[in-house]
Amino acid sequence: MFLGEVLEIFPFFNITYVRNTGVAFGLGQNNNLFFIFLSSILLLILFAFLVYWEKMKNSDLKLKIALGLIIGGALGNLFDRFLYGSVIDFLDFFVGSYHWPSFNVADSSICVGAFLLALSQMKPNSVLENGI
Repeated sequence: MFLGEVLEIFPFFNITYVRNTGVAFGLGQNNNLFFIFLSSILLLILFAFLVYWEKMKNSDLKLKIALGLIIGGALGNLFDRFLYGSVIDFLDFFVGSYHWPSFNVADSSICVGAFLLALSQMKPNSVLENGI
């Protein structure tokens, strides 16, 4: 595909070749070096969690999956930044005149992972737990 090319798949979804030098939804364009640095620091912090993975053996499965999704997504986007100088976005959804900014699988992994991470940190409602 060439830059900007659009393949119409469904009435609400296209595959569109977009290069993003910013972050989610195209914010912070032309700051690729900053985002490489920031991503690298965040990945180092996340990898520190992996050092304690054995200690997390009995941890909530949601936490393990969340960290895996976040790390995998961050690595995917970081790889794109190093290799291409930008992140390649291609998933293009829209409804009528509303058009969601293009994104990629790595972005989806990070978002789902962040949601699961937040979910894994929530304490069960003691009222529901006790059946009251």
